[in-house]
Amino acid sequence: MLEFIAHMLVGTPIWVYVLFVFLLIRGIKARQPATVTLERLAIIPLIFLVWDLYDLVLYRHLTLGVVMLWIAVLIIGAALGFWLIKPERVSRGNAPRTLNRQADYSALPLMMLAFAIKYVFGVMAAVSPQTMQQPAMSAAAVVVGGLFAGSFIGKYSRYLQCYFGRMQKVN
Repeated sequence: MLEFIAHMLVGTPIWVYVLFVFLLIRGIKARQPATVTLERLAIIPLIFLVWDLYDLVLYRHLTLGVVMLWIAVLIIGAALGFWLIKPERVSRGNAPRTLNRQADYSALPLMMLAFAIKYVFGVMAAVSPQTMQQPAMSAAAVVVGGLFAGSFIGKYSRYLQCYFGRMQKVN
C-alpha cells in the first residue's frame, strides 16, 4: 500500500501540487473579511470550470445524456453556491470593481473536498481507465465535477449580483 501511495505521489504532475497549494492559500485567505476585485473573485470558478471541462472532454464519452447531466448538476451547484453567499454580508468597495466581503468559511472545505475528489478520480483514471469508463463511475465524476464547478460559479454570480445591484442603487 505504501508503495502504491509513493508511486502515486511521484507520478502526480507538478501542476497538481501547485494547484493544491494555491487553493489551500486562497481558502485560508477567504476565512478573513477582505476587499477583493471582481477579477480575483473569478479565478476559482474559472479554475474549476476549466478543469471540469478538461476532464469531460478528455475522460468522458460526450453523449447528449452526459452533457445534459453535467449542465443540470452545474445549475444545481450554481444555485447552492448562490445561496451560500449572503448579500447582506457583501458591500461595494471604494476602489473600482471591488467588493467588501465577510469571511467565507465554505470556501476552504469546498475547494479541498473538490480537489480531493477530482484527484482521486484522476488517479483512478490513470491506474484503471476502464473503471472510470463504467457508466456509474463516469456519471459520478460528471456529477461531482459539475456540482463543484457550479457551486463556485454560483458564488461568483452572487458577488456579481451584489456588485451590480449596489452600483445601480448608488447612481
